[in-house]
Amino acid sequence: MLASSGVVEAKQWRYAGMHPRTGRPADGLCHIEMMHVHTAAPMHADTLYRTRDNVYVFIGDPTPFGYEGPQHAYYGHHPVVLNVLVRIDVDVDVVEYCYHDGPHYHAYPPPPRQEFVDKEDVHYYAGEYPQAYRQESPKLVRVNTVYRSWSAPRPVVTLAPPPEYHGPVIQVGLNIPLPSVEVRVGTPRPPPPPPPEWERDVIRHEHVHVHHDHCDHHVHKKHKKHKHKKHKHKKFKGRD
Repeated sequence: MLASSGVVEAKQWRYAGMHPRTGRPADGLCHIEMMHVHTAAPMHADTLYRTRDNVYVFIGDPTPFGYEGPQHAYYGHHPVVLNVLVRIDVDVDVVEYCYHDGPHYHAYPPPPRQEFVDKEDVHYYAGEYPQAYRQESPKLVRVNTVYRSWSAPRPVVTLAPPPEYHGPVIQVGLNIPLPSVEVRVGTPRPPPPPPPEWERDVIRHEHVHVHHDHCDHHVHKKHKKHKHKKHKHKKFKGRD
């Protein structure tokens, strides 16, 4: 009946919790916490959201969209518990994973019953990653490509991650010390320090002695060569 009268019902998408209005940073955030609907489909739904019962839950970094609320700094990949995030009472936690590389922000603190350690006020996941995390990684790690074009602000990290963290360590425009020697392109290697005075005397003495022996031997061979041998001109054949 609706179709015959020319009325088309718009498709609705269900959301829970804060999320980007459209997926473009300039359009800002929707701050409705309870489950609600929009006629706009979630952009980058396969990387920025996780779903439960066809409800989209945003788990990404909200800072590119103008978020000004409480910020919690994280480093690397970590679990996100959807039922805690949207305040749903269930018997078993619904655990998903955030695949942001390096330092980033979230609007939510680390979920309970998950292992985290803090260093420089940054949260690091200290638990083991399950097989489900590894299976989804090639697809969901694309979230970093999406955020790279937005130039999202990042927490300042100056120290290497703690040993309890087993996720990927990726330097994203930050000064994280690595166990390697600094190499500066175009800078010559500094000369070695000079030997002590007594070593220089020995080296000087041996050098003079060897130099004279070499010169005498060279002169003798040269004289003998001109006296008894004739120069021979070799013919070189070209290569095919």
